Amino acid sequence: MDHDIAASAPLPSGLAAWLARTERVLGGAAALPLVARVMLTMVDVIGRYFLGRPLTGAFELTEMAMGAMVFSSLPLVTLARQQVTVDLLAGAMPAVWWRVSRVLFDLVAAACVGVIAWQLWLKTGHLAAAGETTATLQIAVYPLVAYMAALASATVAVMLAMAWGDATGRLEGAA
Repeated sequence: MDHDIAASAPLPSGLAAWLARTERVLGGAAALPLVARVMLTMVDVIGRYFLGRPLTGAFELTEMAMGAMVFSSLPLVTLARQQVTVDLLAGAMPAVWWRVSRVLFDLVAAACVGVIAWQLWLKTGHLAAAGETTATLQIAVYPLVAYMAALASATVAVMLAMAWGDATGRLEGAA
């Protein structure tokens, strides 16, 4: 399945260009925490097994990298429509009902992720006000939660753009 929105969907509007740019930016955002986690693990393993000195705070940094990876991937997975789906009736549904169901799914999912983003923004404020830090390295936690909130918000924007594209027929064949 081709996941490049710009190549797979010849759209007459700026929606295709926006989605293609978004896909490139999100791909880079998703790669950074993955690379950081790989490097962290490599340094920790070398230190632990060859030098007898594990990396201090490696567990905390790994936890933070995992949170960043999950939320960095969320809008990209959404854009490529790689969520887990069950489409038992997809072949039996008329095209118009398929389009309506995709629009409804996009809107319901946007609302759900919107609630998550809202809660993450609230949590960011609480963590910043409390000065919450990690136990070992004393790293402030709120910037990571703000990053997660921003990417959840970006996922909502992607879902709404896809709902619009599905409703107007501009994303035909892009999934």
